[in-house]
Parts: sequence; structure tokens; C-alpha cells
Amino acid sequence: MSLLRVNTGDEKLDKAYENFKIHVDKCKSFEEFLQHFNYIVKTDDAEVLKKWLLKVLFVSMKQESVKKHDFDVLLESVDDVKREEIQSWLRTALIKHGDK
Repeated sequence: MSLLRVNTGDEKLDKAYENFKIHVDKCKSFEEFLQHFNYIVKTDDAEVLKKWLLKVLFVSMKQESVKKHDFDVLLESVDDVKREEIQSWLRTALIKHGDK
């Protein structure tokens, strides 16, 4: 699985996020990740952990909100006539699929 590269401007946070993503990808469940996280964490300060986790969550959600679906990218790359044809086709296909 490829890593989502972040660029927050904070080199330490970017590296931490990259490492965090590697650990998440290795775990098959939240419980497995929690056990691993508790093992590797280097501080008992709950406020420090909470702030760091919120930073990672914020960066992740911000990055995800910027991503566009392939269909949206396609619609942006064609002219208005083709865009209408594609949207019409999608609506029709969704209606047909929904009726089954």
C-alpha cells in the first residue's frame, strides 16, 4: 500500500504521520493497533498524546477532503457537452441499478 505523503511544513509532524500510517497499515483491527500504539508510545502525558493524535487526524482528514473521485476528475477534463452526456448516462445507470 502506498503512503499518503503529507506536507504540513512541520518536518517532525510529517515524519510522525508517515510512521503512524505505517503502523496503522500493519494492523488488522483497532484493538491490535491500540495494543501496538500503547507499546510504542514514549510518554504518559495524555495531553501531549491527545494533541499529537488530533494533529495527525486533522492532517489526514484535510488531505482526504482535497482528494477528488476519478469520476469528478473525468468530468472536469471534458467539454460541457460531453460532461452532460456522462452525467446523464450515470443518472440513468444509477436508476436502472437501483430498480434491481
